[in-house]
Amino acid sequence: MRVGGCQKVAQNYLPAVGRIVVGVWFFAPSMCAQAQPWTLESSVERAIAVAPEVRASAADVAVRAGALRQAGAWPNPTVELRVDDRLGQEDGRGGVDLTEVAISQPLSFRRRARQQASAEASLAGARKNQRYQRLLLEREVARRYAALQLASAQRALTIRRRDLAETFGGANTRRRDPLVRYLSPVESHRLTILREQAYQDVAVAEREYLNAVVDFRALLGLSDATPIDVAPLVQVAAPPPLEVFEGNLESHPALLSTQRALDAGRAGIKAAESQRYADPELKLFRGRDFRNGARRDVSGVGVSVQVPLWNTNGGPVDKAKAEALRADADHDAARRDVLSRLRQAHGTLGLLIAQTERLRANLLEPAGKVLELTRRGFASGESNILALVDANNTYFDAQARYLEQLRDAELIAAELRVAAGIPVSPNIEVKP
Repeated sequence: MRVGGCQKVAQNYLPAVGRIVVGVWFFAPSMCAQAQPWTLESSVERAIAVAPEVRASAADVAVRAGALRQAGAWPNPTVELRVDDRLGQEDGRGGVDLTEVAISQPLSFRRRARQQASAEASLAGARKNQRYQRLLLEREVARRYAALQLASAQRALTIRRRDLAETFGGANTRRRDPLVRYLSPVESHRLTILREQAYQDVAVAEREYLNAVVDFRALLGLSDATPIDVAPLVQVAAPPPLEVFEGNLESHPALLSTQRALDAGRAGIKAAESQRYADPELKLFRGRDFRNGARRDVSGVGVSVQVPLWNTNGGPVDKAKAEALRADADHDAARRDVLSRLRQAHGTLGLLIAQTERLRANLLEPAGKVLELTRRGFASGESNILALVDANNTYFDAQARYLEQLRDAELIAAELRVAAGIPVSPNIEVKP
């Protein structure tokens, strides 16, 4: 799978200005990037197509849809046939005859409407929960995608460190510099240690990269023959102000799901109240009787109503009220948690972006210059081995820390998308 060109902005989840601002922030790091075999968007699309979690949430929607169809169904009529020998005894003919045919139909106008309202709210909640489950899946994809990005970058960094260590005090240095750098036995041993540490770091990075590839392939259901390559880590753009996200909080799928569950609970109270007593039944019958010395047909209509003398059936109503109270509490708890995660992710991402930029400007770039100057000074005999080792370790440790912070920013950005209810791409649809 190859994806190229500019990624589209997620705009249909946020209204007006907030939608545009968040959309520009969301895709700022990756817009118009070079074509890559696997982008975050293409990875999410693949995961949605194969993940069992998606099938499970779709099955839950199907269950609620079936319950809705059942809630609107009319109860089946009852047909009664009566065969006896009463007429034969009356007229002396003997034998048995069909003496009555009756059809009884429960009348559930009030109950059906309330059951249907509860089932509709439950189905709407399941669909919103399906959208929220997709966000959770996208976060997991982003986590493994960022882990693979970091492992790939660290592997390349350790290879650079190993290749650079090979040049310290080596033949290449002697051919390049007019003066041959004399290495004492201690310096030779220190350089050997430095090179071996670099080789060990490469081996560790290779293992980490292999584990990240296996995790990524497992989540996306890819075969071992599928080539894996991801975009490099880049700095995440600063998010819009927190107020933009908070203004659209009520459209969050998790809150909409709990709100629909609350609506279903309230409708369930009315449905339970309508089910306290059995539905009245309309009965149409036609029979044969013996009147004035002859057999005659008799037709009639009857209505049966349950008399709540011993059992008022209040338990289901109390249960429905308690479930509605629980749904109300779940909605309040979900809103509290979503708002807390939103504020935490937004604040953490802003601080992490500032910290990463400061590290790049005040540590990474100076450390690179110091390493280059120290390497030249060591080759010419102006710097000792300890200065070279210190400059080498400082630079590559700063590089590793910088990559880790870029990865951390990607993870926090994924958390912010979940907390704000913004999918990676609104064009990736989940089939019900």
